[in-house]
Amino acid sequence: MPMIDLALHRLPTPLKLVLTAFLAMLGAGYLFAIANIYASHSGADGKPGLTIDDLKAVYSGVTVEKSSAKSAPSIMLKMIEGAMRQYVSDSADFLVLHDWLADGNGEPGLEKERDGRTPRRVITLNCLRCHAADSGELIGTKAPFGPDQLTVDYKMISQFTTPGTATEAGTVRIGPQSAPHLILITHAHMLAIPIFTLIVAFLFWLTPLPRGFRAIVAPIPMLTLVFDFSSWWLARVAPGAIYVIAAAGAAYGSAFGLQLLSIAYATWRRPPANQSPTTT
Repeated sequence: MPMIDLALHRLPTPLKLVLTAFLAMLGAGYLFAIANIYASHSGADGKPGLTIDDLKAVYSGVTVEKSSAKSAPSIMLKMIEGAMRQYVSDSADFLVLHDWLADGNGEPGLEKERDGRTPRRVITLNCLRCHAADSGELIGTKAPFGPDQLTVDYKMISQFTTPGTATEAGTVRIGPQSAPHLILITHAHMLAIPIFTLIVAFLFWLTPLPRGFRAIVAPIPMLTLVFDFSSWWLARVAPGAIYVIAAAGAAYGSAFGLQLLSIAYATWRRPPANQSPTTT
């Protein structure tokens, strides 16, 4: 039985174009994922920029000085900037609600009007259909904003609009994110990322790089995903796992980027002198 030649440079040009577009979209998508991590986690500890303390605030919780926690985002603010952004589709509504939460104006700020909109009106129109206690939704029982779909109750909502809970004098505790939200992002990531990571690893194995080098680099992205995902949960009981998350992310990005570039080069490289390019 003849051997099937899977050399990437032997692919017909139309398939090379398809593969190159696939690699380009994966590379761009990964860069956007990094940007999303920065946008969603930056400042989680109440300070500008993205540091290891931001990861602690998200995955294990962190105690910071109150003076540095003045700008620490509340649970509700983090949610509307992230997973719940899609449910406040009107940009003007989003800005009214966002600024109220960011400024920490509390109950009096609920009635502060801007362009005919108030935070209370925005919450009523965008949030209460799920967050009302009588909505019939699970989130309405776990995070109620009012007794019914027409009433915003500040006593109910206040626990989600403050930056944290006081621990000892001069400090505040921030995070970690709720278990239901972590379940959501864990299942979404675990069902999607390993699929294209596996495809890229297989394509990388078809490159002409030395076999020993391929044997080392090919499994790195998939193995780092195992450490990364498991550490999201482990960090809740073992804060040191935060450093595993950071290291795994760096290792994944480096190895994955190398694989993408290697595949692109192998696809379009000039064939060896004793071989002729495929024309089919």
